[in-house]
Parts: sequence; C-alpha cells; structure tokens
Amino acid sequence: MKITSFINSSIVSAVAILSFPACITDSNLNNNLPVDAAWVNPDCDLVGDDDGDGILNHHEGCQFLTDNDGDTIPDYLDLDSDNDGVPDRIEAGDEHLSTPPKDYDGDGIPDFRDTDSDNDGVLDGDEDRDGNGIVGICAVYCPNLDPDECGAGQACLATGRCHPTVTFECSQGETDRLNADTDGDGIPDGQEGTVVCNESSESNPNGRRPVQFYNTQKFKIGVEIDALVTEQIIEAHGTETCTGGVDDDADGYVDCEDPDCHNTTTCDGVSVTFDLEDPAGMAAGFAVTRVPKASSVEEENTLIVQEISAAFGASSVTMRASGSPLMSHDDQPTIARAMIDITGISAKYLSELRNTVLTTLTGRRSNEYLNLPGPDAFGGQSSNFILSYTVQRRTPMAGGIQTGDPYIVIMGAIGTSADYSDTIRRTGFVVDDAANGSNLAGPGDADEGECEVYLVATQPTADIIWVIDESGSMYEEQQSVSTNAVNFFNRALSYGLDFRMGIVGVGIEGNGVFCTADGQSNDHFLTSGNLTQFQACILEPWGSGTSEGGTEHGITQGYNAIVNHLPRDNQPNRIRPDAQLVIIYVSDERAQELKDSCGAGEGSGSATIAPACMQQVIGPTVNLLLGVSNPEGVGRAHAIVGPPPSGCSTASQVGQGYVEIANATGGQVASICQADLGSTLQIIIEDIVASSSPVVLHHYPISVSVAVAKDGIPLRRSRQDGFDYRSSANTVVFVNQHFDPLHESEVVVSYLRWVNDVNPPD
Repeated sequence: MKITSFINSSIVSAVAILSFPACITDSNLNNNLPVDAAWVNPDCDLVGDDDGDGILNHHEGCQFLTDNDGDTIPDYLDLDSDNDGVPDRIEAGDEHLSTPPKDYDGDGIPDFRDTDSDNDGVLDGDEDRDGNGIVGICAVYCPNLDPDECGAGQACLATGRCHPTVTFECSQGETDRLNADTDGDGIPDGQEGTVVCNESSESNPNGRRPVQFYNTQKFKIGVEIDALVTEQIIEAHGTETCTGGVDDDADGYVDCEDPDCHNTTTCDGVSVTFDLEDPAGMAAGFAVTRVPKASSVEEENTLIVQEISAAFGASSVTMRASGSPLMSHDDQPTIARAMIDITGISAKYLSELRNTVLTTLTGRRSNEYLNLPGPDAFGGQSSNFILSYTVQRRTPMAGGIQTGDPYIVIMGAIGTSADYSDTIRRTGFVVDDAANGSNLAGPGDADEGECEVYLVATQPTADIIWVIDESGSMYEEQQSVSTNAVNFFNRALSYGLDFRMGIVGVGIEGNGVFCTADGQSNDHFLTSGNLTQFQACILEPWGSGTSEGGTEHGITQGYNAIVNHLPRDNQPNRIRPDAQLVIIYVSDERAQELKDSCGAGEGSGSATIAPACMQQVIGPTVNLLLGVSNPEGVGRAHAIVGPPPSGCSTASQVGQGYVEIANATGGQVASICQADLGSTLQIIIEDIVASSSPVVLHHYPISVSVAVAKDGIPLRRSRQDGFDYRSSANTVVFVNQHFDPLHESEVVVSYLRWVNDVNPPD
C-alpha cells in the first residue's frame, strides 16, 4: 500500500534537492542514474538499507522505485532483485554499506542485477543452485587446522585455509558464479558436465530432463513431457449402484467395498492412460488401482500373470521376467519391471491391446470406460508385444498411523516387441520408466532436484555361477543358452562388466566342481575370452564327471559351488573379493531336494509343500546368499524355470525351490518355456550390472528425469553408447564407456526425486 501510493503525477514531476553526508559522493551515488533525475519516491532514505541486504537504498534505485526483475517489488525492498535464486546480500560483494555493490564482469550491471555475473554463459542461479554463495560444500578456512573443516577432496593447510579452493568432490555439481572456469581446467563452466544439474532448456539441451506430473486421489505419476495423459471416467455395471450401504448384487460386499465397484469414479477407483505417439518410439502407458486380491505384492503379481494369460490365451503369454522386489521411496512394497511377452495374437493397435489390459486388471467391460483412447489411436498394428509393469501395495498413512484400507496400484506400458528391442528407438526407455516403480508416488507428493558427483575408476565386477539341469528334456533350453552366449557375452562387455563364469550340472556327484571345457572339470572360472568353453559346458555341464542320471539336485549343487569356491580371493578358482556373486538356476523341474524331503512328487504344476520343509531345504542357500551364515557368500539368485503358478507346456512343473531362492534374494524368475531365452538373459545381465555398478544414487530418482555427464561430457541415455538407470539396485549403469583404474573419471548425475514425510527435502 505504501509503495503504490507514491506513484502519482504530482510526485513524478517533483525534483528533490538534497544535501548528502560527506561519506556519500557523486561517484558512489550515481549507479548509472543522474543525481538530479525526477523522483517518484520522496520518502526514500538514500543512505538506508530497508531490505537489509548490505546494499544502499540509493544503489537499488529507491528514489525511482526501480524494479529490475519486474516482480512489482522495487529493488530496495526485494531480497533478490534479479530473481536468479542468489540473494542480493550474497551478490552485494561485502557487508559494508559504504562500498558500491560488486560488478564482477565489469559490464556496468552490478551482480545483484546481473543474472550471469561472470559472463560464462551459465546463469548465476544455475551455478549456485542453493543460493548460499558457496560452491557445494567447499570450505575456505579451517581455523582449527582440522581436515574435517574442509570439504571432500580439500586439504587443510597450516595457514588455516582449505586447498584447493574448489574440488570436484566438494562442488556437488555447482560452479562458481564469479569464476568462468571454476576448476581451472581451461574449459569454461558453460561447457562442463555440471550443466546436467540444471533443467533442460533450449539453451541447455543437456540438462535434467523435464517431467510431466499427473496427480490423482490415489497416486501421482511422472511421465514423458510429450505423453498424452487421460484420466478415465468409469461407470458401474449391472445392478451394482455403488452409491453406499446396499449389497445390490448379493455377493456379500456392500457397494463400494465390493471389488466389482472399486474401479468406478464414485468409489475412488482410478484409471489413467499416458500415450507416447512419437514415431521414433511409440508406447501405450497406464496406471490403475484395484482392491488387493492377495496378502502380498508377490502373490498379487502372480495373479496378474494369470489374468493376462486368461485374457490372451496361455500359449500367447510368457513371463520374460518376474520383476524385482523392492521397497519404494516411501516404503511401499513393490515389484518393479515385471515383463510379459504377448505374442502370436491377432493383429492389434497398441492402444487396443492396452485397453484390453486395463479392463482385465480392473475387471470391467470396455463400455464402462467413457473416455478410453480409441483402439486405433496411434501407430500401426502388430501381433507381438511386450508388457512391462510395476505392482505396488499402498497403505494410506499419516503421522505413522494407517488412515485407510490398502489398495493396489499397477503402472506400466506396452510396446511392440520390435520397437522395444530396437536400441535406436525411445520405446524401450519409455516402457522401462513406466514399469520400474520410480515414477510412481503417493497422491500429493512434491518433487525436488538433486545433483550428485562420483569419482569412478572401477568397472562393475561379477562372478556368475550357472546351475544347469542336463536332463534329456532340457536339450533345447541348453541349446538356447549356448546359442545366446555370444550376445550374452557381448552385452556384458558393452556394459563394461568384468565377469567370469562357473558352470555346474545338477548331479549330486559333481559336488560343485566347475566344468572348464568339453569333458573337462578343472574347477576354475571361465573368463570373457572363453566363449567356446562356456558354450561346451552349458551343453555338458558335468565336464569330466558323470551326468545327473535323472535326479536334479540343483540346490545342493549350487550351494556346493559357492562354498567350495570360498574364501574369496583373486585366484582362478575363488570368488573374487570385489565381485558381485550371482547364481543362475536353469531347470524344467522343481528341485529334487523337495521331492526327496518334502513329498513333492513328479506331478505337474505346483506341489503342496509345507513351509517348514521348504525352509529346511532352501534355508542354507538363502542364508548363505544373504550373508547370514557367511558374509563372503553374499549374492543374488535368478531362476529360469517352469513359471508360477502352473508351469508351461514344455516344463509342466513349477520350478519350486529355485523360485523361492530367487525371490528371497531379490533376483528374477523367468519362464524356461520361451522359444528364445535371449531376452531373459539380457535382463539378467542388466540386473547383474546394476547390482555391481559403482554409482549407487543417494535417493530414488524419477527415472524419466535423469541426466548424466562423464568427464565434463553429457551422455545420452542409450543402450548403445551412454548410460541407463536400473531401479532394482538404484544405480546408474554405463554402456560402452571406458573407465581407467589408474585415472578416476568425474561423473555427475542429476535428477528429480519425490519428497514427502518419509523422504523430506534435503
């Protein structure tokens, strides 16, 4: 009110004649404005500092109500006159009112009004992102001569100063707004990799990627900025009114409590579609809620596979990967990136197939959706698709107290098999992001930017033990693994994985001894240069011993293969100290140990096994891999077996025993009934690389937003040459990027993350 009352025609025409104190001279009053200019603010105290920012009112144009950033707050009352995120008190240069505000680059515009004070092409707010006037956590002084008083990578000198002034580690992705080359390497800040820490724009295309957020009453999602998002309106069906208090269809559930009613608008059910119609990478996404049908998220996932199989026909649906069990950023149990192949069906459009998946998951008819995208909304038709999704069991909480009933959120996307596999197209990343769980949050969650720095010299390292069922019925599957070994090795090498392979059969006489070539059991790991030997051992894993002879003791053999190659050591016949230990079971039957000890006979499907007996059989292996019985045995198991819940035509038994070990250690379960195991082997390699990556993020990112730079050069998200993100281990992985053990590379990772009560802002 006071400011606006000053502006009137009579005051604007007035000229003030003042007598200034001796300490105020024409030179420090001028500030590019004539002393005798017409005033609009006769109450201006030229020698005061009304906003307490260390800059005289005069220098902030108090007498003229100068408003540099046009925010309607005059500079002498504005704590950030150029709205760059760095407060005027920081940009003043010092705290002395008697000195004029600093103009670092000498362009005639003082820093508090200059959005690029060092003229390096990077805005001040993008260099000092938290606006505290300090580069990251780098310190200047260590008065107590304590090294901890300095930042990471700085040393405390005897003079009480920290040296060097700035290091990559302590910078935390920030640069100095008053130094065009903060690290003194001859490369201007505007060309350094820290540009990824700022939002992407026309002037900074390499910045953190933008995210489109959509909030509902049950969840919030982050998706591609160019996705077409639609929330569906869903009506009730039949005699169910879903309006409260009456069991209309006499099924024992009262209206909205009835699962038939949940996914209606009146009963808080939610269905959202998000479609990427980009010709360079099409995908049809979805996020829906439903009432829980099982007591755990793992069981819920099994039911989803059954429902999809029933909808499209069991012969057309194959589990490529069961997904990774994890806890979300807000501690909700989640299965991330489960993958199903839907193949050999009648030709359909992406949106047409997705709409069928929606109605299947929600138990509704398509005519109950009032605004589903049309069945031919975009793209061409195909008969082969990949469906990937995350399943999350959410329990409403407030202040640690449950405030509502649990519900299930299923978020994912569908792409054609060809588009998903094409390493040039975007489809693979869009589908993965929708399904990895990182882009799903609670309703109303906020977001915040993060920038993290890493010094990386090591490659991911893994020692992989294969337990191969060599029974006669397994020949085609063994041949598939052997045939895909070339791609398996090449994919591992492209990720920079330093790997070794140990192969054993399931014959109990083998005692965990590694096959080393056709007819050889020299009991040492094979390296990346032993492709031919690996292929031979996959086909005849017993080496110089004897084949299993009809009894598949895979659990015992796997356990022996681990313990017999401990303690860890850098020897050919020992698991390496720095290696991620991985065990991969490949079998078309349940474990023999369950048949012998728990009465699980040769019948097909799942056998009924007492939990105590199951635990007795798998317990030693699980405890070993979890580090309970031996810290050196920590590792992860994967199982390529007859899939739950009933196996498949060529593997009628569910791979019980192996499935439970994989689930207990966070590994993947995939169907051995796939004609080609190459896709599953690729997912397992990706999981191995993720689990052994040296870049483990401090928070869970919204993966759509992630940007990465290596040694000052922004990398693209790519399966050919760049980086990718894996939620299973919350790591960044690199593709065809060399790291020198003798010279650390500087890696910068920028992303948005969800913030809430569980994960508050930094």
